[in-house]
Amino acid sequence: MTSIGNVAGRVGPVHPAVSRSHPLPIAAGRPNTLAAWLALIGIILPAWEMHVYIAGAKFTAGRMGVVLLFLPALGMLCQRGRRTVLSDLFAFLTAAWILCAAVYTSGASSISSAGAESLEFIASYVVGRAFFFGPAALNTFVRALKVLATAAIILALVDVLTGRWAAHDVAAAMFGTSALGPVFREGVVRATSTFDHPILFGTFCSLISAIFLFWEANSLRRIIFVALCFVGCVVSRSSAALMCFMIIIAAYAYNNLMFQIRARWVALWTIFAVILAVIFLVSEHPIGWVISHLTLDPVTGYYRILIWDAALDRISQSPVAGFSLQLFNQNILDSTVDCVWLVVALRFGIPTSIFLFLTNVTACLPAKRSYQMQVRNTFSERMSLAFTVVLLMFMFAGLTVHFWNYMWIFWGVCIGIRASLREMALGTTHPVLE
Repeated sequence: MTSIGNVAGRVGPVHPAVSRSHPLPIAAGRPNTLAAWLALIGIILPAWEMHVYIAGAKFTAGRMGVVLLFLPALGMLCQRGRRTVLSDLFAFLTAAWILCAAVYTSGASSISSAGAESLEFIASYVVGRAFFFGPAALNTFVRALKVLATAAIILALVDVLTGRWAAHDVAAAMFGTSALGPVFREGVVRATSTFDHPILFGTFCSLISAIFLFWEANSLRRIIFVALCFVGCVVSRSSAALMCFMIIIAAYAYNNLMFQIRARWVALWTIFAVILAVIFLVSEHPIGWVISHLTLDPVTGYYRILIWDAALDRISQSPVAGFSLQLFNQNILDSTVDCVWLVVALRFGIPTSIFLFLTNVTACLPAKRSYQMQVRNTFSERMSLAFTVVLLMFMFAGLTVHFWNYMWIFWGVCIGIRASLREMALGTTHPVLE
C-alpha cells in the first residue's frame, strides 16, 4: 500500500468501473507547474503598488495570472471525460449577477470595477477547476503554495523587525506608486507582508494551515509549516485569523480522534446547528452576539455590530441590485465594512451573496455513497476534507472580514479545486493510489 507521501506526481490506474464509461482526461495526469505558479503569484507580489494598465484596465499580478490561464482552463474543462458540477452554475451566476447589478444601478460607469471583480472570481474558479484536477496537479499546487507562503511569512517577520511594511515600500519604489502605510496595535506594527491589510494576511495564514495539515505526510514537516502559519497569524495581530487557526486545529484533531466513526461530521454539524438555533432563540440580537464573540477585542466586536445594523438598513432599500460603488454619506459604511457578505450585498444585491454562498456549499457536497464504496482514494479524501475546511473558514471569517484583491482570487481558486475533487469523487475519473 502506497502512503500519501509517495503519490507526488504519480497517478495510479483508473478503477475498471470508471475507465470503461469515463476515460481519464489528459489534464488529470499533468502536474501543471506553470499554472500553479501563475495562479499563486499574487501571494508574493503586492497588489496595491505593483500593477499595470492594459487598454485602460488595471492588472495586478494575481489578476494577470488567472486571466492568462482563463481561456486555456475553459478549453481543458471541455475535454472529453470532464463533467460539470452544481457549483459551476452558481459560480457563473455569482459573476454574472455582479455585472448585471452594477450596470443596472450605475450604468457603464461601474463596469470597470465590477467587471474586474466578476472576472477575478470566475477566472480563478475556472482555473482551480481545470488545472488542479488529479493528484499530480494538486501536489504541484500545494508545493508552490508552500514556497510562496513561506516567503510571505518571512517578509511579515521583516515587517515586525523594521516596524514598516517593507515589501510595500520596496514595491512602491520600484513602480513609482504610493505605498500603503503601516498600522499598529498596542504600539507594535501589524505585519501585512505582501497583502493589502494585516487581517487579509493573517486570515490567509490560518486558511493554508488546513491545507498543510491534511496534505503533509511527514509529521515533522507538518509541524514546521503549520507553526509557520501560526507565526503569520500572530504577527498579523488579527483575532479573526487566530480564531480560524484554532478552529482548523480543532477540526483536524477531531477528525483524527473520531476517524473510525463514519457519521462524525454529521454529528458535529448537528451539534453546531443546535447551538446556533439556541443563540437565535435566546438572544435579543443573535447576529450581534455571534459577531461580538468572533473577535478577541470587544471594541472591534461591537463596532462590527454597528456595521451590520447600518448595512442591513441600507440593503433593505435595494435588496436585489445593491448600490454598486455609491457612497452613503455615512461614516461607518463609507469607511469600512468588515464583512464580505455585507459588502457583496451592499454593492450587488442579496442574490449575489446567496449565489456566492451556494457556490461554496455545492462545491463541498459529498459524493454519492454508492461510488465511494466502490473506490477509496485516501489522498483525494484528505484533500477534499482540507479544502472543505478552507471554504468553511472563508465563509466563517467572512462574517468579520472583507476579501479583496488576491484573497478574493485565492477564494475562487480554492472553490474550483474543491469542486474538481467533488467531480472526481462523483465518478467521472478517480485515480487510485497503489
